Amino acid sequence: MKTTSILLGSIVICLLMLSGKKTTIPKQTNAIPEKIAALYTANFNKFQNEVDYLATLANRATSVNEWEALKRKVEKTRLAYKQVEFIFDYYQTFYNGTYINGAPLPKVSEYFEAEQVIPPSGLQALDEAVYGEASNENLQHIQVLAKGLKEQVDFIAKIHLPIHLKSSQIIECIRSGIVRIFTLGLTGYDTPGSVNGLKESYVSWQSMETAFLYFVEGLSPPAKTKFKAIKELFTKGKEILNADTHFNDFDRLTFLKEVVNPLYSVLLEFQNLNDIRLEPYKKHAQNYQAKNIFDKDFLDTNFYSELVYLPLDNPKTIALGKLLFQDPQLSKDNVMSCASCHNPNKGFSDGLPKSVSNQQGVFTKRNAPTLMDAGYSTRYFWDMRASDLERQVIHVIDNDLEFNTDFDAIISKLNKNANYNKLFKEAYGGIDKEDINQRSISNAIAAYVNSLKSFNSPFDKYVRNEAKEYPENAKRGFNLFMGKAACGSCHFAPVFNGTVPPFYLESESEVLGVTRGFDSIAPKLDTDLGRMGNGLKLDNNPYFKNSFKTVTIRNVALTAPYMHNGLFGTLEDVMAFYNLGGGAGMGLEVEDQTLSDATLDLSKQEIEDVITFMETLTDTSSFTAYKN
Repeated sequence: MKTTSILLGSIVICLLMLSGKKTTIPKQTNAIPEKIAALYTANFNKFQNEVDYLATLANRATSVNEWEALKRKVEKTRLAYKQVEFIFDYYQTFYNGTYINGAPLPKVSEYFEAEQVIPPSGLQALDEAVYGEASNENLQHIQVLAKGLKEQVDFIAKIHLPIHLKSSQIIECIRSGIVRIFTLGLTGYDTPGSVNGLKESYVSWQSMETAFLYFVEGLSPPAKTKFKAIKELFTKGKEILNADTHFNDFDRLTFLKEVVNPLYSVLLEFQNLNDIRLEPYKKHAQNYQAKNIFDKDFLDTNFYSELVYLPLDNPKTIALGKLLFQDPQLSKDNVMSCASCHNPNKGFSDGLPKSVSNQQGVFTKRNAPTLMDAGYSTRYFWDMRASDLERQVIHVIDNDLEFNTDFDAIISKLNKNANYNKLFKEAYGGIDKEDINQRSISNAIAAYVNSLKSFNSPFDKYVRNEAKEYPENAKRGFNLFMGKAACGSCHFAPVFNGTVPPFYLESESEVLGVTRGFDSIAPKLDTDLGRMGNGLKLDNNPYFKNSFKTVTIRNVALTAPYMHNGLFGTLEDVMAFYNLGGGAGMGLEVEDQTLSDATLDLSKQEIEDVITFMETLTDTSSFTAYKN
């Protein structure tokens, strides 16, 4: 009955429009977005003014005597920004990440500066600088950063304002803002110098609550109960964030289970009950139909495979891809299959520091990472040289030490097999002249790899309230992982890889200072250039030297040894390395190390707790194990 009423209403509106008569839209349809837009504009102007004051104060500073005043002004400016971030980042994501509040690292952007290196800039760089050494050199750096921030904010204000919002997009802004607070604010990612994440998260939370409360004016009767529940969750969240808790002691797991996930879910229910249609402003990986940040469909891997031959969620291509994955016919002389280096019984790795090659006694250049959850990424291989799962297949087939063949040879072999002819026809018939071709082979393998997802671990079930029991030391470990141990500031939830929330549009690499052999007394830096040497013009920059993809730590208990060179045989060794501050923390000169060189000061018990948490991320339920 409800669907019929909506349909009739739509027909009436269309007929009125065709007749040339002016249609009257109820005021409340646009009133709420307009009021929120007005509030946002006022807050953005306040932020712009704070940036002006900061730039003026920094420019007038003549000595380090003004250091504390600058520190207070940076904090105040950042808090002003936090009032607008949940909307600004939604509409200006790439500009924000490049110039306003991105990581304090050099960047090469496909969108700005003609792919030239952009020096560290914005609010995170300022946060780091004012909590650094109080020196004249650093003061000059702060002056440059403050001036640059003013220029960028003044520029974006001219094209960003006035802003036109839609109710559905406001809900999306809020839900993404919740993800941002949990993954970037509460992990310390956003505050590399001050570690002021709790205070900033409180301001963001309060700002989102203020915006949401405007929806009281347009409530449908079925949505009233959900509106009340949302108000209560916002209040509970503010109380927890404002409880004067030390950053290291904040209970992130409780906040996730009792506030973040329930609020993320009930906002969707409210949206549906209040007849607010889903109208995304832009395409990205976050699936707004998901109810929980750790739902298996929270991120949509289709986003990462838009340009593939055929969508990767086709059951026929997945089944065909599994056969090809196990088939040594894909290699020269039929000596290797994909499973040779990515064994399902070993978490789709191979248990070796560096993988065996097609030559007796010779190993490949790097360790074989897991393929589980590989689909949640924008770049592939340790050096990030491939841009999707199909292209990843091509690199393996061409590699002299791996399959060492070409597609013509593979196609010839497969065409001689009646079963393959049948299966390729069923999956790819009619798309091209030949069913078995380079694209269909690559697509089938990519589809199988993309199907390897692991969101039914003991941890996932616990945070989705599907299991009541969860080890106490794992709870402590999760809180450490997302807080003091700083793991979650590079391995982002929910996949715990380097794909950056809240929109998961790009995947990061890190310079960790990984060594050759774990010798903390006389360490030697590994010579692998990593991303800098991947052959891509965009990545051929010094700050990508020794930079490697941040891979998922899901199923990490199955995939030893670790790092691109297989250096560490145990998770205890990995944690010890991070606890020392990586290569730079061990005394090496590591250019542009992205990992802090400061010790994490983790106790033996804390390290054990983090490892216990990581072990609860084990889930092999998405595939059937088999022996080679």
